Amino acid sequence: MFAKIVENRQDTGEVVVTDNRVFNECVEQQLKTIREEAAKQILEIAPEYKQRNASLGLLSQQETDDIKTHIQNIRNQSNALELQINSIVWDGQEATRAAACDAVQSIFWS
Repeated sequence: MFAKIVENRQDTGEVVVTDNRVFNECVEQQLKTIREEAAKQILEIAPEYKQRNASLGLLSQQETDDIKTHIQNIRNQSNALELQINSIVWDGQEATRAAACDAVQSIFWS
């Protein structure tokens, strides 16, 4: 698991940030979140029974085309976000790890 912990010390009044995130875990978690959101949105627009009915030819051509278009638009958005996440590279330096993790976590479904 990864975490960024902010602690406010009562005795000194200073704020201490402990960042023990692991870059690869940040990437994997963000990709998982994107994929889950895409699946959720696809099922909201076209539940599995509608997708099956479309593939069996039980819906009108217009309904089938609409479902395909909506699903493809969601896939395109998901693929674009995944590409953005995968394009972020961490140089392996401890000093830049937090910034790289922040960059990954700043990419989300909107």
